[in-house]
Amino acid sequence: MKRFRWLFLTTALMGVSATPSHGQAALLVLLFGDKVASENFFFSLKFGANLADATGIDNTNMKLGWNFGLLATIKLSDRLSLVPEFAPLSQKGAKNIPFVPSGDAVLDDLISPPDDARLNLNYIDIPVIAKYQIADRFAIGTGPQFGYLTSASFDYDRGLNDDDQLAYSQASQVTWNKFDVGWAFELMFSLGDARGGKGINVHARYTLGLLDTVKDNPGNAVKNSVFQFFVSFPFIELADENGS
Repeated sequence: MKRFRWLFLTTALMGVSATPSHGQAALLVLLFGDKVASENFFFSLKFGANLADATGIDNTNMKLGWNFGLLATIKLSDRLSLVPEFAPLSQKGAKNIPFVPSGDAVLDDLISPPDDARLNLNYIDIPVIAKYQIADRFAIGTGPQFGYLTSASFDYDRGLNDDDQLAYSQASQVTWNKFDVGWAFELMFSLGDARGGKGINVHARYTLGLLDTVKDNPGNAVKNSVFQFFVSFPFIELADENGS
């Protein structure tokens, strides 16, 4: 298990290397998570994928992104827990979005129409999930999610002559709301011993955006719609049947 944790740490730190404080937070959980853990409170790390889309924009497709974060499980009863989460990496947006001119006529002629057009929205997410253990290894959860937008960009790819590929990324000209609110619904399955909600857990979550992400939007509201699949690694040791 320790070897697996260090392998996961290496992957996680690579994913957040641009923000050292996030990596430091993960390292602290790895080093001290077991020390502060109890039956009623423990930390976890999570890592997985987002399948995101933006409602209100016609004919878009889901975009693959990544999520990484820290969870704290607070046990309220034998079956009910409160799970606040801090996810400094949560990539959203959509594929097949309409082309947004850059203002450079020569560049726009080269790019338009793009073969692939992506809206990239990067958030810090803070879900607060009420989790209910419905069976030994299954739990369901729901709760609000609060998001803070850290960056927004449009990425375009277009094939040119002689198999050349033109790739272009530009900071979004659209004015986005910095804060987002959504509501999450989750199903969790424990691969290990699920006593007390612990074990290596597999999560499937859907978060419905409740607010328009575009500031002063005169048209259809553009909201985040995200399916999230991730695994979480609780940092608490379970006693075996002999009590060791």
